[in-house]
Amino acid sequence: MVPMRRSERKMEDQDSYRLLRESLWVTLSTVNARAESPLGLGSPYAVPISVVEHDGQFFFHCAKLGHKIDNLKKDNRVCLTCVGDADPDEKSFSVAYESATFFATAEEVIIREDKIRALEALCKRFAPSQNSASQIEAMVDMTGVWKLHILGSSGKQRKFE
Repeated sequence: MVPMRRSERKMEDQDSYRLLRESLWVTLSTVNARAESPLGLGSPYAVPISVVEHDGQFFFHCAKLGHKIDNLKKDNRVCLTCVGDADPDEKSFSVAYESATFFATAEEVIIREDKIRALEALCKRFAPSQNSASQIEAMVDMTGVWKLHILGSSGKQRKFE
């Protein structure tokens, strides 16, 4: 990877992964597979998603059809970006922050039982007080689930003393 320009702000890997685990949403960037989009074929395409970690792997759910899916099926390389708390400091014209970018490939989860386990983990994270079994069973065949194979990451933070 290219060295970070402001290396004194580099986050430890475990802090980058913590941020990914804790973020309510992250931005998923894909390679645009649609020529008719404003920037054209091969341009960046980014959407917010919710991720969950299950058995050491990260997953997200989505519709089974659409722009994002077209992109992933043509080129499964993705970037994920998450941003933690940001605290502006007016006097210094700056912001305290933490952010992390992950470089990965995305793989569609095909096996029904694996999809159910990932959806259970998502429901446990985002709707822990709900009995989600019947909802998952009703939606599993209509829902896309993708596994992220993370190949690298880069986290950065700025703290005020």
